[in-house]
Amino acid sequence: MRPSTKLSCGVFIALFCAMMLQAQETETTGETEKKKNRFSIMLGGAAGNFANSEAKFNTIYSNRTISRIYMAGIGTNAFYFIGKYREFSALGKSVVANIAVAGKADWKQKFYSAGLRLHADDHPIYAEVLYVFTRAEESITTKDPVVEELTAKEITENKGIGFTVGIALKIAGPIGIFVEGEYSMMLKKGRNQYGRANPELGGICASAGIQFVL
Repeated sequence: MRPSTKLSCGVFIALFCAMMLQAQETETTGETEKKKNRFSIMLGGAAGNFANSEAKFNTIYSNRTISRIYMAGIGTNAFYFIGKYREFSALGKSVVANIAVAGKADWKQKFYSAGLRLHADDHPIYAEVLYVFTRAEESITTKDPVVEELTAKEITENKGIGFTVGIALKIAGPIGIFVEGEYSMMLKKGRNQYGRANPELGGICASAGIQFVL
């Protein structure tokens, strides 16, 4: 075989290998992009501990229940439009003129939030920015010889924003677990039915749960 023929064969083989490698890389990149941009639905539930940011809250309420949290989202592997619902309740002792008397205080609060969750590809760390609406109902009953029997119920509402940072890990298939912390800050407090300014209903919620990405 002539040297020129050998050279031509070598060039042909090199070009063929380069084309196959390029085709494989293009296919892999296409699959990666397809996976990255895959539409998905996320459903999840969690339990958490909520700490109200109102300074006077802890003086009345100390017996708190674990918050129940539900969430759903639609989007891709890079971001989700997400909605959340959270319940929080606490029991305490009623206070009249800063004097603890025989009675009880019951606090029930609900959070409704919607916003955007962002995370990089399959990276476990994510962040959320949320619009938050919260509604709280407080019932106070008092029975004591010093004061007349009292039963009062107030409803207060706040609107604000929330920020979340969390870590989500896949377990098997669509099932995963996550741990997150959310801070909600109320911007529009408004007034309750008695004309008084609403208290600060925001705070920090640390939670952990399970999610399904379909």
